[in-house]
Amino acid sequence: MAYFKYEQIADNLRELILNETYTVGEKIPTEDELSLQFQVGRQTVRNAVKLLEESGYLKKVQGSGTYVQKRAVDTERPVPHTDQPGNIALVMMNSDYVFLDVMRGASDCLLQRRYMLNPFITDSDYIKERLVLEQLLENPPAGLIIEPVNSGLLSVNQPLLDKIAARIPCLMLHADGIKGFPALALRDREGTKLLTDYLFSLGHRSIGALFCCDELTGQNRFRGYWDSVYEHQAEYNPRNIIWVEHCKKEKLFLESGPHALDDILDQVSAVVCHDDRAAYRLIQYLRRKGVRVPEEMSVAGYDDSSYAVLDFPITSVTHPKTKYGKQAAQALLDMIDHPGNVNLDAYTIPPQLVVRKSTAPPAGR
Repeated sequence: MAYFKYEQIADNLRELILNETYTVGEKIPTEDELSLQFQVGRQTVRNAVKLLEESGYLKKVQGSGTYVQKRAVDTERPVPHTDQPGNIALVMMNSDYVFLDVMRGASDCLLQRRYMLNPFITDSDYIKERLVLEQLLENPPAGLIIEPVNSGLLSVNQPLLDKIAARIPCLMLHADGIKGFPALALRDREGTKLLTDYLFSLGHRSIGALFCCDELTGQNRFRGYWDSVYEHQAEYNPRNIIWVEHCKKEKLFLESGPHALDDILDQVSAVVCHDDRAAYRLIQYLRRKGVRVPEEMSVAGYDDSSYAVLDFPITSVTHPKTKYGKQAAQALLDMIDHPGNVNLDAYTIPPQLVVRKSTAPPAGR
C-alpha cells in the first residue's frame, strides 16, 4: 500500500490543475462525476477535494460547486509519499484497568501489518485531549483509534475530531452511538440487561444501580438496566440510582463522602455497578458498614477485569479487552484499505455473564 486512496486522487487532481487541464476559475467535476472517473466512493473524493482546498488549489462555492483558484505559494501543504505503512494513533482516557489489554491487542494486530501504534493518554482531561488532537491534525497518522473524554457529554473538542476525521480514517472506542462517527460497539446495553435479568432470576425485586453520567458506557449500561426492570414489571425508583461523574466516583466510597450510597442501600437488596472497580469499592464500603455480601446485599460489576477476582469474586459481564483492541485495529485497517465499505457490526463481540460469589438470592429466600 503506497498512501491513502484519497491522497492519490488529490495528486491526480493537482496534476490536472498544474498542467492547466483545469484552469483558474474553472469548475471541476462534481463528486459523483469524480467518483465514476476514479472508481471510488464519494467520501474518498470528498476527502481528496478537501485536501486540495486546504492546500489552496480549490475553493468551494456554496450552491454552485468547487472551483480552481489562484494559489498563494505559502499555502502549499505537501501530501506525504511513502511506501512504508505509518503510525496509528491510539488515544485513551487512562492507562490502567482494561485499557492496557486493549492497547496490547491493537498493537499486536497492527504490527502484523507493519504499522506502529502511537499511544496517547488524556487522563480524562479535555485540555490534554485537545493538545493531542492538535498535534495529530498537524501531523496526521495513518489512522486514529480514540476513546473520547466524557463521551456522554457534548465534547468541546468535537470540531477538532471532525477535522481529523475528514482527513484520515477514525474509529471510536467505548462510545457506542455518537451520531455520524464510526464506533466499535461494546453492546453495553445488552450486557447490563443480562446482568440485571440474572439478579431478577435470583429473586431480587428492588435493584439499585450506580453509573457514570458523563460516559456513554454509563448511559448505555443504564439503558440495559432499565430494559430489564421494565421487562420484569418491577417498580422503577429513580432514588435507587446513583449518577456520578467519572472523576468523582471514588469519593462515593469514602467515609467522609456523600450519603447517597447509604440512602439507596436501605432500599435495595442488590446493586448493579458501572464497572468492577466500583463494585470492588462498594464491597469494601459494605464490609466497613458491617453489611455481608452477598448474604445481605448482592453486588455486581461490569468488564470482568482483575478487580473482579482481586480478593472477593465479583459477578460481572465480560469486556473483550485484548480482543476488543485487535478488532478495533483490524476494523481501522479495513477502513484504510476499503474506505466507505466497512460494516463495523461485523467486528462486535457479544457480552457474556460471569457469575461469582458476590451475588445470591435475597435474604429470606
